[in-house]
Amino acid sequence: MEEEASDAESPILAEVTAAGGDETLKGMTKFSAPELDALWALVEPAVTIAWTQGRGRKPSISGKDALFVTLTVLKHFDTWQKHAIDFNIGMSTLEKMVHRVIRTIEPVQYPQMVKRVTMANQVESGNAFRNYPHAHYATDIKFQPAYRPSGRFTEQKVYFSAKHKIYGFKIECSVAPPGLAVDVSDHSPGSCSDVTMMLDRLTVHRQMLRKDDTSGPEMGGEPPQFPDMWAVLVDKGYQGAGRVLRTIQPKKKPRGETLDRDDLARSRAVSSECSSRTSSVECACFGRLPTRRSSGTRTDSTASLGCVPP
Repeated sequence: MEEEASDAESPILAEVTAAGGDETLKGMTKFSAPELDALWALVEPAVTIAWTQGRGRKPSISGKDALFVTLTVLKHFDTWQKHAIDFNIGMSTLEKMVHRVIRTIEPVQYPQMVKRVTMANQVESGNAFRNYPHAHYATDIKFQPAYRPSGRFTEQKVYFSAKHKIYGFKIECSVAPPGLAVDVSDHSPGSCSDVTMMLDRLTVHRQMLRKDDTSGPEMGGEPPQFPDMWAVLVDKGYQGAGRVLRTIQPKKKPRGETLDRDDLARSRAVSSECSSRTSSVECACFGRLPTRRSSGTRTDSTASLGCVPP
């Protein structure tokens, strides 16, 4: 009787589960049925209040169905039109509903499920970087496309990314093995460089990389430049960050010269570690929305929510 009542309360989720079972559900949201139930138990009070309070017509889609749809959109970040067709929901209704769910559950979910990790815990659990065990996490930038903002051209152009050739926002995210997002920044305009975003958050990185009393000695001894700091893996876009942080990054080829064999091998190793870890942020932990109107607040909420692991 309890299962039938649950199906009646969330018909969209029930239809998907009946058609493809747990594998289909996990493919759509990256959450299994038990994981989704646990997540719903955590956010149900907040969603129920948001769905029932206030005047006017109440939502026709249940809170749990709305959560399921939101998780699907965050995982696949296709166009709003495509998702609207998939779920047989009006495009405008879908977009408003997804943003409402994110706005409701992010303050509840993020503080309870996102925890900072220490190097001592990483080493004890066997989750240190294979080639660079003295690296605490890898940092990279993720780009969120957006429509061109209104206003004067001088105000618009700061959101244009020359690299991506479109308007949007940038978010800095740091991830530790085995793919756990440990920090996410607020948004910056698309024109902001990767290294500028890192230097703007220098205090945050220094605090996260600082060695504490529980940190064991490093293999090979402490480095002379940053003896009290763990390292961070970054790519070539962070040239100059090594002056103020202990960075591990591929060596940039000097103009008119070539790199020797050792430098090339080291660059490949660093790039491999960076790409394997930071790609897991986008694929497993980092939620993104379809291209939309420029809204920094929505971008920040989506990024914070996307750091919550399944």
